[in-house]
Parts: sequence; C-alpha cells; structure tokens
Amino acid sequence: MFTEEGTCDWCKKPSLVTRHDYLDGKHHYSCKACYDMAKIDVRLFNQGELQMRERLQRAS
Repeated sequence: MFTEEGTCDWCKKPSLVTRHDYLDGKHHYSCKACYDMAKIDVRLFNQGELQMRERLQRAS
C-alpha cells in the first residue's frame, strides 16, 4: 500500500506514501503515520462534496 516514495501532504515529511483521491479530481499523498487522519479528512471532504452536488441538482 505504501509503495511510492514522496512527501506526505499532512506532515510534509519524505516517506513511502499512498494516494488519496477526492471526488473533485484532486489527490493527496499520506505516509503510514498520517494515514488514518488522511483517510478521515478525505472521506469528510468527499461527503461534503456529495451533499453540495445534491443541493445544486435540487436547485436547478
């Protein structure tokens, strides 16, 4: 899972990282130490994005 070398977007340290994808097409990378926090952060963002899209659909 952590097979790519890079910089963690949460702690900014170089490490082996894994990718987290957002619904808006962007992505960030996290190290093993930040993985749980990153997973929650991305999930909450994606839930908010879905809610916003639903509101926009209902408004139009």
